[in-house]
Amino acid sequence: MNKLFKKLLITATAILSVICYSTTAAFAAGFDVNNDDSVSVNDVTYLQNALSNFAEDTKLDLNNDGRIDVNDVSFLQIEISNQSVENNTQISISTKEYCKNVGDTFTISVDTNNDVNEITFTSSDSSVAKIISTEKSLAKVKVNKVGNATVTIKQCNKIITTKVKVEKAKCIDVSEWNGDINFSKVKNAGITCVILRAGYGKDPNQEDNKFNEYYRQAKAAGLNVGAYWYSYATSVDAAKAEVRNCMKTIRGKEFDLPVFLDVEEYRQAVLPRRTLTDIISTFCDGVKGYGFDVGMYSAKSMLVDSAYPDELASKYLIWMAAPNNSYNELPPFVDIHQYSWKGKVDGISEKVDMNYIYNLNY
Repeated sequence: MNKLFKKLLITATAILSVICYSTTAAFAAGFDVNNDDSVSVNDVTYLQNALSNFAEDTKLDLNNDGRIDVNDVSFLQIEISNQSVENNTQISISTKEYCKNVGDTFTISVDTNNDVNEITFTSSDSSVAKIISTEKSLAKVKVNKVGNATVTIKQCNKIITTKVKVEKAKCIDVSEWNGDINFSKVKNAGITCVILRAGYGKDPNQEDNKFNEYYRQAKAAGLNVGAYWYSYATSVDAAKAEVRNCMKTIRGKEFDLPVFLDVEEYRQAVLPRRTLTDIISTFCDGVKGYGFDVGMYSAKSMLVDSAYPDELASKYLIWMAAPNNSYNELPPFVDIHQYSWKGKVDGISEKVDMNYIYNLNY
Protein backbone atom coordinates (compact mmCIF):
# COMPACT_ATOMS: atom_id res chain seq x y z
CA MET A 1 0.00 0.00 0.00
CA ASN A 2 1.25 3.47 -0.87
CA LYS A 3 2.70 5.03 2.33
CA LEU A 4 0.99 8.36 1.75
CA PHE A 5 -2.33 6.64 1.15
CA LYS A 6 -1.86 4.49 4.25
CA LYS A 7 -1.11 7.57 6.39
CA LEU A 8 -4.18 9.38 5.08
CA LEU A 9 -6.30 6.29 5.58
CA ILE A 10 -5.20 5.93 9.21
CA THR A 11 -5.89 9.61 9.90
CA ALA A 12 -9.29 9.49 8.24
CA THR A 13 -10.20 6.34 10.19
CA ALA A 14 -9.21 7.96 13.49
CA ILE A 15 -11.34 11.02 12.77
CA LEU A 16 -14.29 9.00 11.58
CA SER A 17 -14.22 6.85 14.70
CA VAL A 18 -15.18 9.82 16.91
CA ILE A 19 -17.94 11.16 14.64
CA CYS A 20 -21.52 10.47 15.66
CA TYR A 21 -22.92 9.04 12.41
CA SER A 22 -26.52 9.48 11.44
CA THR A 23 -27.42 9.56 7.76
CA THR A 24 -25.85 11.05 4.71
CA ALA A 25 -28.21 14.01 5.08
CA ALA A 26 -25.86 15.29 7.78
CA PHE A 27 -22.96 15.35 5.34
CA ALA A 28 -22.16 16.86 1.99
CA ALA A 29 -23.70 15.14 -0.99
CA GLY A 30 -21.46 12.51 -2.57
CA PHE A 31 -19.63 11.35 0.56
CA ASP A 32 -21.66 8.13 0.78
CA VAL A 33 -19.56 6.60 -1.95
CA ASN A 34 -20.59 2.99 -1.18
CA ASN A 35 -24.31 3.85 -1.17
CA ASP A 36 -25.08 2.27 2.22
CA ASP A 37 -27.00 5.34 3.45
CA SER A 38 -24.33 6.28 5.97
CA VAL A 39 -20.96 7.98 5.90
CA SER A 40 -18.33 6.08 7.84
CA VAL A 41 -14.94 4.41 7.64
CA ASN A 42 -16.54 1.96 5.20
CA ASP A 43 -16.54 4.74 2.60
CA VAL A 44 -12.79 5.13 3.08
CA THR A 45 -12.36 1.37 2.66
CA TYR A 46 -14.48 1.55 -0.45
CA LEU A 47 -12.24 4.26 -1.83
CA GLN A 48 -9.17 2.17 -1.02
CA ASN A 49 -10.51 -0.80 -2.96
CA ALA A 50 -11.59 1.40 -5.82
CA LEU A 51 -8.09 2.86 -6.06
CA SER A 52 -6.55 -0.63 -5.91
CA ASN A 53 -8.79 -1.72 -8.79
CA PHE A 54 -8.12 1.44 -10.80
CA ALA A 55 -11.81 2.32 -10.78
CA GLU A 56 -12.92 5.10 -13.10
CA ASP A 57 -16.29 5.91 -11.52
CA THR A 58 -16.48 9.71 -11.82
CA LYS A 59 -18.49 10.04 -8.62
CA LEU A 60 -15.34 8.99 -6.73
CA ASP A 61 -13.55 12.12 -7.95
CA LEU A 62 -14.60 13.92 -4.76
CA ASN A 63 -12.28 16.90 -5.21
CA ASN A 64 -13.23 17.34 -8.87
CA ASP A 65 -9.65 17.43 -10.17
CA GLY A 66 -10.32 15.01 -13.05
CA ARG A 67 -8.54 12.11 -11.34
CA ILE A 68 -9.39 9.39 -8.82
CA ASP A 69 -6.44 9.05 -6.48
CA VAL A 70 -5.24 9.40 -2.88
CA ASN A 71 -6.11 13.11 -2.93
CA ASP A 72 -9.79 12.17 -2.93
CA VAL A 73 -9.28 10.30 0.35
CA SER A 74 -7.58 13.38 1.79
CA PHE A 75 -10.47 15.51 0.58
CA LEU A 76 -12.97 13.12 2.19
CA GLN A 77 -11.05 13.25 5.46
CA ILE A 78 -11.00 17.07 5.58
CA GLU A 79 -14.64 17.51 4.56
CA ILE A 80 -15.95 14.98 7.07
CA SER A 81 -13.76 16.54 9.77
CA ASN A 82 -15.15 20.00 8.96
CA GLN A 83 -18.70 18.74 9.01
CA SER A 84 -18.06 17.02 12.31
CA VAL A 85 -17.07 20.44 13.69
CA GLU A 86 -20.22 21.96 12.21
CA ASN A 87 -22.54 19.26 13.56
CA ASN A 88 -21.05 19.55 17.05
CA THR A 89 -21.00 23.35 17.18
CA GLN A 90 -22.13 24.91 20.47
CA ILE A 91 -22.67 28.68 20.78
CA SER A 92 -23.84 30.78 23.71
CA ILE A 93 -23.93 34.34 25.04
CA SER A 94 -23.88 35.51 28.63
CA THR A 95 -26.43 38.31 28.18
CA LYS A 96 -29.94 37.48 26.99
CA GLU A 97 -31.17 41.10 27.04
CA TYR A 98 -29.33 44.40 26.69
CA CYS A 99 -30.87 47.58 28.10
CA LYS A 100 -29.31 50.62 26.38
CA ASN A 101 -29.92 54.29 25.69
CA VAL A 102 -30.13 55.96 22.28
CA GLY A 103 -26.61 56.75 21.11
CA ASP A 104 -24.92 53.86 22.87
CA THR A 105 -22.54 51.48 21.13
CA PHE A 106 -21.89 48.08 22.67
CA THR A 107 -20.37 44.70 21.83
CA ILE A 108 -22.05 41.30 21.73
CA SER A 109 -19.57 38.50 22.47
CA VAL A 110 -20.30 34.90 21.50
CA ASP A 111 -18.76 31.82 23.11
CA THR A 112 -18.21 29.03 20.58
CA ASN A 113 -16.29 25.79 20.30
CA ASN A 114 -16.06 26.24 16.52
CA ASP A 115 -13.18 28.36 15.24
CA VAL A 116 -13.70 27.28 11.64
CA ASN A 117 -17.10 28.51 10.52
CA GLU A 118 -18.29 32.10 10.29
CA ILE A 119 -20.72 33.56 12.82
CA THR A 120 -23.44 35.80 11.38
CA PHE A 121 -25.32 38.52 13.25
CA THR A 122 -28.63 40.02 12.07
CA SER A 123 -30.92 42.61 13.66
CA SER A 124 -34.70 42.44 13.45
CA ASP A 125 -34.81 46.26 13.29
CA SER A 126 -31.68 48.10 12.19
CA SER A 127 -33.28 51.47 12.92
CA VAL A 128 -33.31 50.49 16.60
CA ALA A 129 -30.16 48.34 16.85
CA LYS A 130 -27.76 48.46 13.91
CA ILE A 131 -24.87 46.02 13.55
CA ILE A 132 -22.02 48.25 12.44
CA SER A 133 -19.17 45.72 12.35
CA THR A 134 -18.34 42.07 13.09
CA GLU A 135 -15.10 40.27 13.79
CA LYS A 136 -15.01 36.52 14.47
CA SER A 137 -17.18 36.04 17.58
CA LEU A 138 -17.85 39.76 18.21
CA ALA A 139 -20.42 42.20 16.87
CA LYS A 140 -20.44 45.96 17.49
CA VAL A 141 -23.96 47.34 17.72
CA LYS A 142 -25.14 50.99 17.66
CA VAL A 143 -28.58 51.80 19.07
CA ASN A 144 -30.25 54.71 17.30
CA LYS A 145 -33.91 54.84 18.31
CA VAL A 146 -36.23 54.12 21.21
CA GLY A 147 -37.70 50.65 20.72
CA ASN A 148 -36.96 46.95 20.80
CA ALA A 149 -34.98 44.68 18.51
CA THR A 150 -33.75 41.11 18.47
CA VAL A 151 -30.24 40.18 17.36
CA THR A 152 -30.05 36.70 15.86
CA ILE A 153 -26.70 34.91 15.98
CA LYS A 154 -26.07 31.89 13.75
CA GLN A 155 -23.16 29.54 13.29
CA CYS A 156 -23.67 26.46 11.11
CA ASN A 157 -27.12 25.12 12.10
CA LYS A 158 -27.07 26.62 15.61
CA ILE A 159 -29.12 29.78 16.30
CA ILE A 160 -29.40 31.90 19.44
CA THR A 161 -30.95 35.32 20.05
CA THR A 162 -30.59 38.27 22.39
CA LYS A 163 -32.99 41.16 22.92
CA VAL A 164 -32.03 44.84 22.78
CA LYS A 165 -34.27 47.27 24.66
CA VAL A 166 -33.53 50.94 23.91
CA GLU A 167 -34.67 53.85 26.09
CA LYS A 168 -34.43 57.59 25.43
CA ALA A 169 -31.05 59.10 26.30
CA LYS A 170 -30.51 61.81 28.90
CA CYS A 171 -28.38 64.51 27.30
CA ILE A 172 -26.93 67.89 28.25
CA ASP A 173 -25.54 70.57 25.95
CA VAL A 174 -22.75 72.81 27.22
CA SER A 175 -20.46 75.67 26.24
CA GLU A 176 -17.66 77.64 27.87
CA TRP A 177 -20.33 79.48 29.91
CA ASN A 178 -20.82 76.31 31.96
CA GLY A 179 -17.31 76.62 33.40
CA ASP A 180 -15.37 73.68 34.78
CA ILE A 181 -17.24 70.37 34.53
CA ASN A 182 -16.58 67.04 36.22
CA PHE A 183 -17.77 64.75 33.45
CA SER A 184 -17.30 61.60 35.54
CA LYS A 185 -19.86 62.94 38.01
CA VAL A 186 -22.11 63.88 35.10
CA LYS A 187 -21.95 60.30 33.84
CA ASN A 188 -22.62 58.89 37.29
CA ALA A 189 -25.67 61.15 37.55
CA GLY A 190 -27.31 59.20 34.71
CA ILE A 191 -26.40 61.42 31.78
CA THR A 192 -25.26 59.35 28.79
CA CYS A 193 -24.85 62.02 26.10
CA VAL A 194 -23.36 65.50 25.83
CA ILE A 195 -23.43 67.95 22.91
CA LEU A 196 -20.57 70.47 23.02
CA ARG A 197 -20.50 73.90 21.45
CA ALA A 198 -17.55 73.75 19.07
CA GLY A 199 -17.72 77.43 18.14
CA TYR A 200 -19.71 80.09 16.34
CA GLY A 201 -19.86 82.22 13.22
CA LYS A 202 -17.67 82.45 10.15
CA ASP A 203 -14.63 84.40 11.36
CA PRO A 204 -11.33 82.95 12.61
CA ASN A 205 -10.66 82.42 16.32
CA GLN A 206 -14.30 81.71 17.17
CA GLU A 207 -13.76 78.27 18.65
CA ASP A 208 -15.42 77.71 22.02
CA ASN A 209 -12.68 78.16 24.62
CA LYS A 210 -13.67 74.97 26.42
CA PHE A 211 -14.39 72.76 23.40
CA ASN A 212 -11.17 70.73 23.25
CA GLU A 213 -11.00 70.37 27.02
CA TYR A 214 -14.65 69.28 27.21
CA TYR A 215 -14.16 66.87 24.32
CA ARG A 216 -11.22 65.08 25.95
CA GLN A 217 -12.85 64.90 29.37
CA ALA A 218 -16.27 63.77 28.13
CA LYS A 219 -14.71 61.04 26.00
CA ALA A 220 -12.59 59.90 28.93
CA ALA A 221 -15.70 59.69 31.11
CA GLY A 222 -17.39 57.38 28.59
CA LEU A 223 -20.09 59.80 27.47
CA ASN A 224 -21.50 59.80 23.94
CA VAL A 225 -20.32 63.10 22.44
CA GLY A 226 -21.73 65.38 19.75
CA ALA A 227 -21.13 69.01 18.79
CA TYR A 228 -23.01 72.12 17.67
CA TRP A 229 -22.05 75.28 15.80
CA TYR A 230 -23.81 78.53 16.67
CA SER A 231 -24.84 80.29 13.48
CA TYR A 232 -25.08 83.97 12.57
CA ALA A 233 -25.43 83.31 8.84
CA THR A 234 -28.00 85.35 6.91
CA SER A 235 -26.96 84.12 3.47
CA VAL A 236 -25.91 80.90 1.77
CA ASP A 237 -22.38 82.28 1.30
CA ALA A 238 -22.12 83.01 5.02
CA ALA A 239 -23.32 79.47 5.75
CA LYS A 240 -20.54 78.08 3.53
CA ALA A 241 -18.01 80.16 5.47
CA GLU A 242 -19.39 78.77 8.73
CA VAL A 243 -18.89 75.24 7.40
CA ARG A 244 -15.23 76.01 6.71
CA ASN A 245 -14.77 77.52 10.16
CA CYS A 246 -16.53 74.61 11.85
CA MET A 247 -14.42 72.05 10.03
CA LYS A 248 -11.20 73.73 11.12
CA THR A 249 -12.34 73.11 14.68
CA ILE A 250 -13.84 69.61 14.58
CA ARG A 251 -11.93 67.84 11.81
CA GLY A 252 -10.10 64.78 13.12
CA LYS A 253 -12.44 64.27 16.06
CA GLU A 254 -14.75 61.29 16.40
CA PHE A 255 -18.32 61.89 17.47
CA ASP A 256 -20.94 59.45 18.70
CA LEU A 257 -23.71 61.97 18.00
CA PRO A 258 -24.26 64.33 15.06
CA VAL A 259 -22.91 67.82 14.45
CA PHE A 260 -25.77 70.34 14.71
CA LEU A 261 -26.29 73.84 13.38
CA ASP A 262 -27.71 76.09 16.12
CA VAL A 263 -30.14 78.59 14.57
CA GLU A 264 -31.75 81.07 16.96
CA GLU A 265 -30.72 84.62 15.99
CA TYR A 266 -33.50 87.20 15.41
CA ARG A 267 -31.73 88.34 12.23
CA GLN A 268 -32.31 84.80 10.91
CA ALA A 269 -35.91 84.56 12.10
CA VAL A 270 -36.93 87.56 9.95
CA LEU A 271 -35.44 86.15 6.74
CA PRO A 272 -37.72 84.66 4.09
CA ARG A 273 -38.55 81.03 4.91
CA ARG A 274 -36.87 79.86 1.72
CA THR A 275 -33.67 81.74 2.56
CA LEU A 276 -33.39 80.37 6.09
CA THR A 277 -34.15 76.84 4.94
CA ASP A 278 -31.41 77.11 2.28
CA ILE A 279 -28.93 78.44 4.87
CA ILE A 280 -29.59 75.46 7.14
CA SER A 281 -29.36 73.00 4.24
CA THR A 282 -26.11 74.54 3.01
CA PHE A 283 -24.45 74.13 6.39
CA CYS A 284 -25.77 70.63 7.04
CA ASP A 285 -24.90 69.35 3.56
CA GLY A 286 -21.45 70.91 3.82
CA VAL A 287 -20.64 69.21 7.13
CA LYS A 288 -22.19 65.96 5.94
CA GLY A 289 -19.84 66.08 2.98
CA TYR A 290 -16.95 65.67 5.41
CA GLY A 291 -18.41 62.43 6.74
CA PHE A 292 -20.27 63.67 9.82
CA ASP A 293 -23.86 62.93 10.75
CA VAL A 294 -25.75 66.22 10.89
CA GLY A 295 -28.83 67.95 12.27
CA MET A 296 -30.18 71.35 13.21
CA TYR A 297 -31.29 72.97 16.45
CA SER A 298 -33.81 75.73 16.94
CA ALA A 299 -36.69 76.86 19.09
CA LYS A 300 -40.09 75.47 18.22
CA SER A 301 -41.54 78.81 17.14
CA MET A 302 -38.58 79.76 14.96
CA LEU A 303 -38.34 76.43 13.16
CA VAL A 304 -42.07 76.21 12.48
CA ASP A 305 -42.64 79.88 11.60
CA SER A 306 -39.39 80.87 9.88
CA ALA A 307 -38.33 77.80 7.88
CA TYR A 308 -39.77 74.77 6.11
CA PRO A 309 -39.52 72.16 8.88
CA ASP A 310 -40.90 69.21 6.92
CA GLU A 311 -38.30 69.72 4.21
CA LEU A 312 -35.50 69.92 6.76
CA ALA A 313 -36.79 66.93 8.73
CA SER A 314 -36.71 64.80 5.58
CA LYS A 315 -32.93 65.28 5.37
CA TYR A 316 -31.56 66.02 8.84
CA LEU A 317 -32.12 65.32 12.51
CA ILE A 318 -34.26 67.89 14.29
CA TRP A 319 -33.31 69.06 17.78
CA MET A 320 -36.04 71.35 19.11
CA ALA A 321 -36.06 73.63 22.13
CA ALA A 322 -39.50 73.56 23.75
CA PRO A 323 -39.18 73.83 27.55
CA ASN A 324 -42.90 74.43 28.04
CA ASN A 325 -44.02 71.42 26.02
CA SER A 326 -44.00 67.70 26.58
CA TYR A 327 -42.52 65.52 23.85
CA ASN A 328 -46.00 64.32 22.86
CA GLU A 329 -46.98 67.92 22.12
CA LEU A 330 -44.14 68.44 19.64
CA PRO A 331 -44.30 67.86 15.87
CA PRO A 332 -43.75 64.21 14.95
CA PHE A 333 -40.48 64.97 13.17
CA VAL A 334 -38.64 66.00 16.38
CA ASP A 335 -35.74 63.67 17.26
CA ILE A 336 -34.26 65.47 20.28
CA HIS A 337 -36.26 67.52 22.77
CA GLN A 338 -34.61 70.26 24.81
CA TYR A 339 -37.04 70.31 27.70
CA SER A 340 -35.27 72.59 30.20
CA TRP A 341 -32.74 75.43 30.34
CA LYS A 342 -32.45 75.27 34.11
CA GLY A 343 -31.30 71.74 34.83
CA LYS A 344 -29.12 70.76 37.77
CA VAL A 345 -26.64 67.94 37.27
CA ASP A 346 -23.97 66.73 39.66
CA GLY A 347 -20.55 67.80 38.37
CA ILE A 348 -21.81 71.15 36.96
CA SER A 349 -22.11 74.14 39.27
CA GLU A 350 -24.22 76.25 36.90
CA LYS A 351 -27.67 75.59 35.44
CA VAL A 352 -27.49 73.45 32.33
CA ASP A 353 -29.66 72.68 29.30
CA MET A 354 -31.42 69.31 29.51
CA ASN A 355 -32.47 67.13 26.57
CA TYR A 356 -33.95 63.75 25.73
CA ILE A 357 -32.75 61.96 22.60
CA TYR A 358 -35.36 59.73 21.00
CA ASN A 359 -33.93 59.04 17.55
CA LEU A 360 -30.66 59.37 15.63
CA ASN A 361 -31.84 58.03 12.27
CA TYR A 362 -32.31 60.39 9.36
